[in-house]
Amino acid sequence: MRSLRSLVSLAVLSAMLASTPAVAQETPDPPAAAGFGINTPYPRVAVEAGGQASFDLSVTAPEPTETALEVTNLPDGWTATFRGGGFEIDGVTAGPTAPEVTFDVGVPVDAEEGTYDIGVTAETGEDSASLALQVRVSAQAGGEVTLTPDFPGLRVPAGEPASFSVELRNDTPTDLQFELSPSGPAGWDVTAQPSSEPQASTIQVDSGSSATLNVEATSPPRAEAGQYSITVQASAPDIQVEAEMIVEIVGSFSLELSTADQRLSTEVSADGSSEVQLIVTNTGTAPIQGIQMSATPPGNWEVAFAEEGIAELGAGQSAPVVATVTPSEEAIAGDYVITFNANSEQANSTVDIRTTVNPSPLWGFIGIALIALTLAGLAWVFRRFGRR
Repeated sequence: MRSLRSLVSLAVLSAMLASTPAVAQETPDPPAAAGFGINTPYPRVAVEAGGQASFDLSVTAPEPTETALEVTNLPDGWTATFRGGGFEIDGVTAGPTAPEVTFDVGVPVDAEEGTYDIGVTAETGEDSASLALQVRVSAQAGGEVTLTPDFPGLRVPAGEPASFSVELRNDTPTDLQFELSPSGPAGWDVTAQPSSEPQASTIQVDSGSSATLNVEATSPPRAEAGQYSITVQASAPDIQVEAEMIVEIVGSFSLELSTADQRLSTEVSADGSSEVQLIVTNTGTAPIQGIQMSATPPGNWEVAFAEEGIAELGAGQSAPVVATVTPSEEAIAGDYVITFNANSEQANSTVDIRTTVNPSPLWGFIGIALIALTLAGLAWVFRRFGRR
């Protein structure tokens, strides 16, 4: 009985399994392969006559395939070149990942303004694809190169550098290599260098980019006050731009302090005063205002000036200054040093004068009197006791 029941169960189970429909496992379809084609992100461009239009082409295929490239429509007198990997090419291996191809179109200088159609074809032998391009010739399409200083003019003293920052901008469709040529008045030191390369005299500026130039102009130390023109030129093939800057020289500031007789020594009595004749000279090229006189004497000495200062001293001019020196009451005979100063906001000068203190004349008179008294006393002694 038990065996019969097992057989019946197996039969029922088999029947159930036979009646259950089978479920097939679904397999996703492979992704559709990219088709063969040629394309560019910018099929319509504008250039000026004599310029060049460049198109970035992408040639794709489901699998690596050798592809020939050909220009099917080109205006008379125009030139066309396919480039890739640094070479001029006639074909490319197309694939799922498009290789980089540049299509350069040269426009004649005498091309009339208007829109021109150009055709490009890619062929594998089995497949072919074409691309329609347009080039619009316009005098305003070529862009321009500009040279612009941050400040058109600077004011500096003679002999000090004036530094300009100048922007060189290339708005043409071509990368350009520029040669820099600065110039200025005779005797000036003028330099123009890229800010990124301080020692370079040339610079490359890519299309649509700009670069900063550092222009520095230094006048001679004795340059006269006035305005001077500084120029810098940036030259590339068939292009030359120039920027002008103005440097205003306010003159150089320099003072010289000396004595009227050029001697750096004087004498003074121990119990009296002495005058020192000083000369203040403006050795610069610009007026100097507000010159103040001062002195640094030994301790307890006094130095007084007839005038406290000079309101203004023109370039190349001199002015006398009288200083009265009074030694200290405790000063003994000997040499002392007094430092005289001429100070202004623009320039300063000092001079050291050796001052010799002589004994007071009173002591000389006293000495003479003592000698006279001594001689008189001796004479009296000889008269009174000489006969004995």
